[in-house]
Amino acid sequence: MEAESMTLLVPIFGIVFGVGVAIVTIVAGHRERVKRAELRHRERLAAIEKGIELPLDPIEPENRKKGSSLRSGLTGLFVGIVLYFALDRVTGDDVALFGLIPAAIGIANLIAYFVESRKNGNGGETQRDA
Repeated sequence: MEAESMTLLVPIFGIVFGVGVAIVTIVAGHRERVKRAELRHRERLAAIEKGIELPLDPIEPENRKKGSSLRSGLTGLFVGIVLYFALDRVTGDDVALFGLIPAAIGIANLIAYFVESRKNGNGGETQRDA
């Protein structure tokens, strides 16, 4: 195989495997939620048959912990800034602009954190459990 055709295959494989991993993750998460719902249903049916009080509905676990938007936002912002300056020093301004992509994602996470904390009414401060 020639080097030119090999360089064309690298992004194709990257995209195909990236999409494949995303699909597998989505399907696995869905199957887990369906299995959890089925187990909850069986438990409730067994409780009804035995005549005991129904257990409370469990609260669905949140995918994110409190403050994870803040952490990922700050991480993305600082990684983007450092990447911008590193690429600027090594290659120049044109390539260094790609370092602003993670910085923009970090800023979006920070905005999401502050909007969500304002919606919850705690003014951007995380509440600590005693």
